Amino acid sequence: MYGLLELETDRFTLRKIEDGDLETLHSYWSDEVVTEYMNATFKSIEETQQMVELLNILPEIGEGRRWAIVDKRSGSVLGTCGYHNMKAEHRRAEIGFELGREYWGRGIMQEVMNIVIPHCFEDLGLNRIEAFVTVGNYRSLKALEKLGFKQEGVLREYEFTQGNFRDQVVLAILRSDWGNQI
Repeated sequence: MYGLLELETDRFTLRKIEDGDLETLHSYWSDEVVTEYMNATFKSIEETQQMVELLNILPEIGEGRRWAIVDKRSGSVLGTCGYHNMKAEHRRAEIGFELGREYWGRGIMQEVMNIVIPHCFEDLGLNRIEAFVTVGNYRSLKALEKLGFKQEGVLREYEFTQGNFRDQVVLAILRSDWGNQI
């Protein structure tokens, strides 16, 4: 099993995505503003269900974990975050995250990723955490840079998403980078 089942910050709980989260996540994943830089905008609840099933199987196949971000006060699911494409032999993984747009700009991702990153380094023994950000997604770039990620380059036309080839900015943080921030 890869990673802890739940993580907590002062304001949020990171837990497994549950069936009861489908409607909320579908509202985010079908919002073209939220998904502008993601792989797809979902049209049906069935697509959301398939994605949740895929994300929830990641720990079983040793490739990562995705959590629902839950506000402790309201119990609302605000989005998801986690790691995937884990390569244990190379001690690296890729992170990903999204929030419903009504939660943007509130420091939520900074708070939750400040518990996910040390979990990856300390509990999973990773040495490198990568992120791939579609060119133009300045919010995600800024959030990652605040967390200590460094840009390493641009992969030209790296992904074919939403009907177009898109360039991806590669960022990474190393265990030694993280240790220097503490």
